[in-house]
Amino acid sequence: MKLNITIIEDEFIYVKQLQQLLKSWSIENHILISVRHFPYGEDFYNKEYDEDEIFFLDIELKTMNGMSIARQLRKDGFHGTIIFLTSFSEYVFDGYHVQALDYLLKPIDYQKLDTCLRPIINNLNGAYHTYQTKTEIVKIPYNKILCFSAFRHYVDIMTQIPVSSNDKNTFKCYRQKITLKSLEQQLPREFIRCHRSIIVNINKIITLTSKEVTLLDNTNYPVSEKYLKNVRSAFAEILDY
Repeated sequence: MKLNITIIEDEFIYVKQLQQLLKSWSIENHILISVRHFPYGEDFYNKEYDEDEIFFLDIELKTMNGMSIARQLRKDGFHGTIIFLTSFSEYVFDGYHVQALDYLLKPIDYQKLDTCLRPIINNLNGAYHTYQTKTEIVKIPYNKILCFSAFRHYVDIMTQIPVSSNDKNTFKCYRQKITLKSLEQQLPREFIRCHRSIIVNINKIITLTSKEVTLLDNTNYPVSEKYLKNVRSAFAEILDY
């Protein structure tokens, strides 16, 4: 396994620190990494990147800031990992509007970095749901699944997998004959039931209210009173620094 990482940060003391931490992390976890650095957003503009690239973006760049870069990446159809670097924790909520996975306070803590990267590694290591019918078997990575929604005797699997390379804004939905109860027993802990007919990926939630959740594709799903406490608790965990 090899991770391609892009750092866009104009304070070189933090660039050096992050590079050293990433090197230590890669050795400890036996993972190859390739790291490139751009001090300004304009330097990165029009550069190529992989679908599974990991971006570390400084929010407070002097010119084109990290939030603007993140918005452009999402607009261009990038659905991979964005992690913000910041000195101010209040930016965490802004990050959800551009589907950021997490944020790191500067100076960067090694344990926090590991917490950010661990789910990515788990997903890349082959964590997937097996969708099976009489005619096909498809392995759907958990990190590409938004939610599972029960429909009569079936479950709809809403994903972030583009229907084609020419249409990156329309995503595949798989309908599988399975009960939500049996499915729930198979899923990793990031999936949580929010309604009797819906299981959501907690990492894909951008907004949570007492009545509904909004996911990364801007779809809304109801949250019932029975499951609200558990959903709030799980959502709070990913904000707990």
